[in-house]
Amino acid sequence: MLPDEIVSEILSPALKVPDDLFSDTSETSPFANFTPSTSAYLLVCKDWLRVATPLLYSVVVLRSKAQATALAAVLKDNPEFGRFIKKLRVEGGYGPSMHAILKSAPNITDLFLSLTIWSSDNTSGLCKGLPLINPHRFITVDPWNSHPMKNKQADALRKSVLECIPLWNNLRIFCYPYPSHIIFGGPIWVQRAMELSQTLVGSHVQTIIFSSTFSSIPRFIPPLYGIPSLEVLQFQPSLGVDSRFVSVINGDPRLKRLAKYEMKDSHQEPVLNEPIIAPSLNPHFRPMDSASEQTRETVWKRVLFFAMYVELFGSPLRRRPNASLYPSRLPILCVSKYFHRLALPYLHESVKITPRNAVKFREALDNQPLLGSFIRRLFTASEPFVPKSSSGKQDIQDAVLGAFQCAHHLEVFVPVPGCARQHFSTEAFELLAKTAGRSLQELTISLDTSISASMFEAFSALRTLDIGGWNLTAERLDSPSHALKSLHTLKIGLDFSGSPGAILAVFEDMGLESLHSLGFPEHSKAASPLVKAHGAKLLHLTMEYASDFPALRLCPNLVDLELTGPWNFTDLAPSNPHNSLTKIVASNMPTDMDEDKFNQEMFPALREIQIRSLHWPTTERDIVKSKFVPFAEYLLEKNVKLTSRDGKAWVPRLKLKTGRGRK
Repeated sequence: MLPDEIVSEILSPALKVPDDLFSDTSETSPFANFTPSTSAYLLVCKDWLRVATPLLYSVVVLRSKAQATALAAVLKDNPEFGRFIKKLRVEGGYGPSMHAILKSAPNITDLFLSLTIWSSDNTSGLCKGLPLINPHRFITVDPWNSHPMKNKQADALRKSVLECIPLWNNLRIFCYPYPSHIIFGGPIWVQRAMELSQTLVGSHVQTIIFSSTFSSIPRFIPPLYGIPSLEVLQFQPSLGVDSRFVSVINGDPRLKRLAKYEMKDSHQEPVLNEPIIAPSLNPHFRPMDSASEQTRETVWKRVLFFAMYVELFGSPLRRRPNASLYPSRLPILCVSKYFHRLALPYLHESVKITPRNAVKFREALDNQPLLGSFIRRLFTASEPFVPKSSSGKQDIQDAVLGAFQCAHHLEVFVPVPGCARQHFSTEAFELLAKTAGRSLQELTISLDTSISASMFEAFSALRTLDIGGWNLTAERLDSPSHALKSLHTLKIGLDFSGSPGAILAVFEDMGLESLHSLGFPEHSKAASPLVKAHGAKLLHLTMEYASDFPALRLCPNLVDLELTGPWNFTDLAPSNPHNSLTKIVASNMPTDMDEDKFNQEMFPALREIQIRSLHWPTTERDIVKSKFVPFAEYLLEKNVKLTSRDGKAWVPRLKLKTGRGRK
């Protein structure tokens, strides 16, 4: 058996609420996101219950009336728990229960109080309970960046706070809720700030903390100089050396004496702590001199792989690396001829072509065609919706055509996310097939002319294809069934115009034996023959409208379905239960978001519905008003999670009364 002190040290990291979260004054509470309750640790055994109870109640965060009611009931039955409460964060009114809580918690040292009070809140408990405590630190937030809340409950709480501040003789630290630019919010905010400053003059505060950015001395700061016990006015955001507020502070002798802040040089770059390497005692020493040439080359290639940041440059999402953190790679090539030979392929392995470097890249390839054999990944970055004839796009196309001529080992050709895909002629596509058909694995391209199935016969290694085009026509004659035998993901999108049936028809007669993902965000109905041909193999499907054709009937093994347009359960539901579909991803909520419209018998395997436009409410008031929350809780009863864009599922909160029963 471990002593209680050891068990306490073990459980503290799991039960402790960090002070930076407790004191966070952001508009959205850091406790808005649901996390599993740490009270589960108390259920492990009686020893853990005894040791963890004081830790659990040391910091209390209340975000709903139900939580306050539950805590008041616990403290009524177990009054000794109230003495454990050291920090209390209250983000609303929460009714008479707050009086019982504050009455039972005489040892509160830190109090966080939100003045975001709506007319439907009840602050009577807080107003009666605040005089019963005597905190050391008081943090209050008032939503100055929104419309001022003017109602009876909010005014009563604000009045009670102003009355209690002079009475709290233990109060030493006060976090001021208003910034210097509050004047732009209107006279109400200025009046409230002045009332607060005048009240603080009669308090015992020693430190006042300003968590907002200041650029001038507002009217509410000079009255604070009159606080007899005041020692520090702390400005938390770091000030740059060129900050105008530094000169403002230095220009006021009283403020200069009290002000405390940190300086931050906005132009200072992070300094790398490079190790000091002593020179070798043997100037003729050669690393791995006794090893074989093959071993030396293998080791040095691995070293240079990391020194050249190959993985960083291998992603199309990469931005220009920070020069202080990622020094230039070119000096590595100048170390020796040996390093030059081994590192040169890494330098050109991943190339991003932009309007700025396209001309120079093409010139380099013309002068040294051997460089093309090093290229494995080719990314293009051109602005979307720019005319095809613009000089920037033409330069990129010329550079890409130059790469097509000599990039015999090209594996990836895609645009940078957010940039337009490149348009090429049939001749350019045939050149790519001839040069890199056997090595290319991922391709995103648009074609301007007619295409035929035989054009894809050379791409034996292609796994992902995203293809579109302008005014495409198609030829289905002599379609090779064995073409694209490695393709597992096919995305079809038409750029601005074109006949949907033309490009879709090319892939209908192919075997596509490895295909498991298909996407056509537009023209779902036109894709019906393609889905009929390959539906049995599909595991993932992306389309626009669920009403265009019976996707679930044509794809019996489908695991997840993504819908980019309006949808509803009625049109989506198959005639027979679909036993494979586990996830639906949609841009918006279904138009028939009703409990009676969702027939779970048709989706027995469904476990998640993800809505990309969905954002969960973060306050008790918004939760009550939300029309999505009741539907999410209904789906949970059916063992189906409703998730937001970031994949977070709704978790039911504590309620005062149970909801109506459902069958």
